[in-house]
Amino acid sequence: MTDTSIHEPVLSLAGLPAHLVDWLSAVVAAATGAAEGSPDAGGGSVGKQDAARASAGLLVAAARSVQAWAEGVEVEAIGRLVRSIEDDPGIDVGQHESRSTRQTRVGLARTAAAVELQLLTGLPLTQCRDRVALASACPARGDYLRLRMAAGTLGAWRAVTLLKETRHLDPLAADEITRQALRPIGLVAPEETADPARAAEAELAAVLAREPLSQATFRRRLARALTLAESSGQYAHRRAHEARDLRDAQTAPDSHGMACTTVTASRERAFAAQQRVTQLARRARAAGDGRTLAQLRSDIATDLLIRGQVPGDALLADAPPARLQVVVSLATLLDKDGVAEVPGAGFLTAEQVRRVAVAEGSVWCRLVTDPTTGSVIDAASTYRPPAAMRRAVQARDQRCRAPGCEHPATECDLDHVVTWNALACEPAHGATHPDNLHALHRAHHVAKTRGWWRSTQSAGGIVHWTTLTGRRITTRPMNHHDLTDLPGLPGGPASLIERALAVLIEDATDPLPLSPAAAALETVVVSRREPVVLVLSPPDPPSPGPPPEPEDDQPPPF
Repeated sequence: MTDTSIHEPVLSLAGLPAHLVDWLSAVVAAATGAAEGSPDAGGGSVGKQDAARASAGLLVAAARSVQAWAEGVEVEAIGRLVRSIEDDPGIDVGQHESRSTRQTRVGLARTAAAVELQLLTGLPLTQCRDRVALASACPARGDYLRLRMAAGTLGAWRAVTLLKETRHLDPLAADEITRQALRPIGLVAPEETADPARAAEAELAAVLAREPLSQATFRRRLARALTLAESSGQYAHRRAHEARDLRDAQTAPDSHGMACTTVTASRERAFAAQQRVTQLARRARAAGDGRTLAQLRSDIATDLLIRGQVPGDALLADAPPARLQVVVSLATLLDKDGVAEVPGAGFLTAEQVRRVAVAEGSVWCRLVTDPTTGSVIDAASTYRPPAAMRRAVQARDQRCRAPGCEHPATECDLDHVVTWNALACEPAHGATHPDNLHALHRAHHVAKTRGWWRSTQSAGGIVHWTTLTGRRITTRPMNHHDLTDLPGLPGGPASLIERALAVLIEDATDPLPLSPAAAALETVVVSRREPVVLVLSPPDPPSPGPPPEPEDDQPPPF
């Protein structure tokens, strides 16, 4: 009989600080089941439950710290990725361009790393850029942050926040503010010593001996330190300028077929807009409109955004009404089930899309699709694709063809996979043809143009990618025959009976609050470990009249 235990992998924790070893051990023990059950603390059931809660609390703290440490490892790996891109002469980061500078080369290398990181992590590109900036920050600005992360005492979110909030200051001032904001609770100042290593050890010991810094305390400390570093006028001016630069209008899907549009503007403009919408709503109510004031505000504001014009304004005098592109299968239009997609925005129910389809001014565009793959095959030679070909490629792709990107194709570039050749007649030789075109979001277009990512495309719009880290990924065109959107097929909406049963099961798994008597009974049952038979019966109907007065030992309801 062969002993297979010698083949089990062994992970050495040698070289890690003792506190990290303790955290990792606790998390691994919990994940593998080695920590199941609570220690016998004595004192019956109450003592065991106290011990179980204490154990769970320690595990939560350990898991959070291990996460921070792992994010520190990730940042270190990102730094290596950035340096490998900067040092590789075979990667185009602008070094061969006549106007290239060190700053432009560093910027392109960080962009290449951020695009690759988006693929590796699934994070938004903005967050990937933030993590690349953290990994690449100069020692005076970033070493302390990275050191705290490596010790498991600082998460990536706070580190990125500190880096961004202090980017307008010189590195030494930024480092001082960072240390003040992260100072352990109750520690007036770091230990005065000429040895940086001893100072770091003393600070780490103080952090480990105290409760974690709360989010509210962290934000207050940071705001105070920034205000002290600048005059109040400069600080206010900078924050106001940044806020104005970040103004936007965004729409996010909500539940039950609704969505929420948020418009950020200067206060005088936002307040004026709100007052105008409210005045129009009150006028409609006075004229007998049966909608509530809130409903009228929503409808009027939306109507103004969709069809409103501003006479005399250079941009809005003859602004065309809104145009909504919806992709929907014929089966969804003809049946009550299924969904339709608004590329880049979200989904509409079958009922909503039918309202759009029959609305005055709606235009239907037929897309002929392959019965096997569901991809668009109907299409209408210059470098710029003709309008019909552009529409066909956008309809085929629906979104950026880079791995994991959901940017709508209508807002993407149409990129030639094989460099365009004016004399070519075949897609493989560089002709402008649907089999040599795909939609690319601008950031991914740059990555492909500079050779950071390489792609090949086969017939039907199937794209094969190779990234900087050697990942090989294939993306396919939009499948307009997605079975999950068709009614009456496996995986479709659950029946009413199934939904009702799911609700009953959910209620049964969510225990009701225990009365003092029931809690005492449960304590006895758990401590004695005796079987108990429960007879379930419907509760007594509630008695009319005011609720009973609370008992003396129970707090009043609130």
